[in-house]
Amino acid sequence: MLMDQDMFKDMVTKEIERFVEEDESNRLDKLDCSPIFQKPLVGFVPGDDSIFVQLKSVIGKYHMTPREAMTKSAAITGKEMADDEPACAISFILPINQDTRDENARADNMPTERWVHTRFFGQEFIDKLERHVVEFLIQQGFLLACAPDLEKKVFNGLYIDKDVGWTSNWSHRHVAFACGLGTFGLSDGLITAAGKAHRIGSVVVNQRVDSPDRPEDIHAYCTFFQTGGCMKCAKRCPANAISENGHDKNKCGEFVFSQIPYIRETFGISSYSCGMCQTGVPCERGIPANKTLLEDGRPNSNLA
Repeated sequence: MLMDQDMFKDMVTKEIERFVEEDESNRLDKLDCSPIFQKPLVGFVPGDDSIFVQLKSVIGKYHMTPREAMTKSAAITGKEMADDEPACAISFILPINQDTRDENARADNMPTERWVHTRFFGQEFIDKLERHVVEFLIQQGFLLACAPDLEKKVFNGLYIDKDVGWTSNWSHRHVAFACGLGTFGLSDGLITAAGKAHRIGSVVVNQRVDSPDRPEDIHAYCTFFQTGGCMKCAKRCPANAISENGHDKNKCGEFVFSQIPYIRETFGISSYSCGMCQTGVPCERGIPANKTLLEDGRPNSNLA
């Protein structure tokens, strides 16, 4: 089944927004029952967009294109897939509740209770949302819809690559960048119109869409890369894993996983968490107003 792409985008965006607003699992029900996530951002990118070829060189040849993910899923589930079947990825940014951001911004070395609950129960909601979107698309006639990271025979999980550190064969952040939803900061976090304090999910479906507009500069929204200033995320990092040289994934991972005993003893949740570089920083709530950025987010090459 193929649908007019504008109708398709509108239908999917509205359904994701509805689910985020109405589903009861998007609530901090063990705390104050406030929403875990605020209104989402949704983006789309075709599976044959050249960005996915670039990602294979930036991340690794193992990183899947949307079509590769859809092909693997179809083979596993026994679905028929035509050789010329279109593919597109749908990415959604879930901004974290502002009260949760504010609480974590006041912390300086350990994650707060709301942030920990968001990390643990928020992931459960993201998984549920991805499954819902896949089921919704299949009900609409898109039989090849899948959520790559939820299919264990498609997604290989996280592991340490000798060249890029912690990685996987399906990166939600890079898919979101491909969809034009944001650009990367010094800490490797994705800076979006809703800021950097968020979580991301994505699905793949057999629908044709056009390539989105996105800045050519992958760091277009980061103050450090555009002006040499800020670096607030580096100052906030309790692991000293962020510097002018970028983000040390291994050092970051070691610190984050070391928090598990503290989180278990303090909050009764067996999970890892941090979020210091996402909160209490200028890009927490939106794209910083860097003087070297044009209105559309591209670097202003006319400035010295």
